[in-house]
Amino acid sequence: MDRLQRRLQEVVPQLEAAAKAEVENSAGLMVADVRRNVRVDSGNLRSSVEPKYQKDGLQTEVGWRDRDDLYAMIHERGSRRIPANPTLIPALERAGTQLVQRLKDEVRSRL
Repeated sequence: MDRLQRRLQEVVPQLEAAAKAEVENSAGLMVADVRRNVRVDSGNLRSSVEPKYQKDGLQTEVGWRDRDDLYAMIHERGSRRIPANPTLIPALERAGTQLVQRLKDEVRSRL
């Protein structure tokens, strides 16, 4: 039992570090995906998409900040004159499934 407790104490920080690295990797993949697929007029949306990390790097939000929020939302959801071109949700779906698999693989390799 003592050996198991020691092993768990060792593996938890390793898994946390691996999870942070995978979240950062997934955020980078999402940013690249959005930049590839976002509608380009002036290039503003493509250049301003970025990740924002929270909870000590274990959570991220990818999107546009401040001045580009409304403009991006119009392109994501569409309007009467602009057809919808969703990029964030499809990028999240692609990166999310990959993240889950990579995390599973990491946990299995550590245990």
